[in-house]
Amino acid sequence: MVRISTNQYHQTALNALLDQQNTLSKVQEQIASGKRILSPSDDPSGAARVLELAQSIESTERYNRNIDAAESRMGLEESTLNEVSSTLQRVRELAVQAKNDSNTAEDRKKIAAEVREQWKHLVQLGNTTDGNGEYLFAGAQSGTRPFQTQADDTVQYAGDQTARRLQVGAGRSMETTHTGYETFMDMPASYKVTATTGSTGTATAAVAVNTSVTQREDVSGYEVRFTETADGGFDYAVVDDSGNAVTDSDGNAITGRYEAGRSIQLPEQGVELTLHGQPADGDALTIQADSDRSMFDAVERFASALENASDTEQGRSAFQAAGDRALAEVDAGLENVERIRAEVGGRLNGLDSERNANEAAALELKSARSTIQDLDYASAISEFSRRLTGMQAAQQSYSKIQGMSLFNYL
Repeated sequence: MVRISTNQYHQTALNALLDQQNTLSKVQEQIASGKRILSPSDDPSGAARVLELAQSIESTERYNRNIDAAESRMGLEESTLNEVSSTLQRVRELAVQAKNDSNTAEDRKKIAAEVREQWKHLVQLGNTTDGNGEYLFAGAQSGTRPFQTQADDTVQYAGDQTARRLQVGAGRSMETTHTGYETFMDMPASYKVTATTGSTGTATAAVAVNTSVTQREDVSGYEVRFTETADGGFDYAVVDDSGNAVTDSDGNAITGRYEAGRSIQLPEQGVELTLHGQPADGDALTIQADSDRSMFDAVERFASALENASDTEQGRSAFQAAGDRALAEVDAGLENVERIRAEVGGRLNGLDSERNANEAAALELKSARSTIQDLDYASAISEFSRRLTGMQAAQQSYSKIQGMSLFNYL
C-alpha cells in the first residue's frame, strides 16, 4: 500500500487547480480578444502564416495609400493643365485679334501688355507646388523651382527629365506627373525665316509644323525664291539646302504664283509656309531651325513682336508673319497639353482599376488570415464552460478532502 504524505497531497491538488485555472484563463483571453492564436507557441505554423498574411495586407494597404497620393497629384496636374490650356487659348485669341490689318502699331503694343501678363501666368503655372510644397513639374528634382526667368525674359528649366513614380500594386508602378520639360519645353521643331543678303523687298514667311506628321524632314536651309513675271507679278519656288527643287508626293516641283497671305504646303516635310509682304525680283527667304522652342519662348516672342510693331509696309509684313508663327506655335502647345491631359486621364483610369484589384486582394488576404487566426466562438464558449465546470468540481473535491482527518474519528 502506497502512503501519500499530507504535504504531497496538498501540492498535487494545488498544481491541478492551477493548471485548470491557467487553461480557463487562456480560453477566457481568447474569447475576450476573438483570436485563437495568442502567441506563436499556440500554433507555430499558423502564427507564421498569419504574420506573412499581415505583411501582404499592409503592402496592399500601402499601395492604396500611394494611389490616393497619385490621384491627388494627378488631379492637381489636370487642373493646372486646364489652366495652361485656358492661358494659351487666350494668347491665341489675342494673336487673331492683333493680326487684324485695321490695328495700328499702338493698338498692338496695348495688346502686348496682356500677352506679357499671360506669359507671367504661364511661368507661375509651370512652378505650381503640391500640398507638400514640392514642385509639380520639376521631375525628380521636386525641391527645385523648375522654371526660372532670366534678365532677357527667357525661361530656363532647372528640373530634370525623370518622371516621379509610385508603387501602386504588386509589381506595378506608375508615373504620377509629367516633367516640365515634356510639358512646356519640348515643343515641335520651330523655324525662323530671314531674308537673304541682297533682298530688297518686304516679303517674309511663317513656318507652321504639322505635328501629325511623325516622320518630318528638317527644312533648315530651305529657301523660297521669288522671280518677277512679265505682268509685274511674282512667282515663287521652294528649294532645299542644296539648291534642288523641293517636290510634292507626285514629284512635281513646289512652285506657284505669289499672293500675300498664301500658304504653301510641303507635305513630305510636314510643314506649311505662309507668305506675307511684297517681294522684289531675285529676293529669297531662308528657313532656319530655331533653338528657342519652348511654350514660354513662343509667347514671349509674340509679345516682343507686338511691342516692336510698326506701321511701315515692311513692319506690317513682318508682324503678319510673326502672328502666323505665334498661332502655329500656340496651337502646337495646345495640342501638346491636350495630349498630356489625355495621358493623365488614362492614368487615373488605371489607378481606379488598380485600387479595385488591391481591395479585392486585401479582402482575400484578410479572409485567409481570419480562417487561421480568428476564434470559433461557439467552440470556445463550450470549452470555457467545460473547463469552468471541471475547475469548480476540483475546488469542491479538494475542499472536502482537505477537511478530512483521522483525528476527526478519535
